[in-house]
Amino acid sequence: MEWTYLLDGVRNDRIGFVTTRPPGSPFAILDRRVIVTSPEQAVQLSHTEDVRVLDELVQLLHDPDRAWAAAVVLAALTRREEKLVESFASDPGEWWRALGQEAQARWSAWLSEKRDALAWDPDEQAFVET
Repeated sequence: MEWTYLLDGVRNDRIGFVTTRPPGSPFAILDRRVIVTSPEQAVQLSHTEDVRVLDELVQLLHDPDRAWAAAVVLAALTRREEKLVESFASDPGEWWRALGQEAQARWSAWLSEKRDALAWDPDEQAFVET
């Protein structure tokens, strides 16, 4: 797992991201995609094609200092919960209070159910169900 050192960049106080509409989408507000912009380790992690990275990120969701950043990278990698990330972008602390403390259980259940059906889609730059 040559990407494991990239997990060091997944920290709430360092994570940067933008939301943008998917290429070709005519909608300015709907269907927003999360794109990780910093730090470089997290950017690289958000393009990791190894499904095992999802398990590692889910483990970080229990740590209040890293959970928000892990949620951002998970959203970028899976296109899941992107609207939640966008909604709490200005107040990640509120995300922690409202949804973050249950995030690990939520993501873990989803990953357990979908893991075997996930594959990296180079066009989507994300894991998709096959």
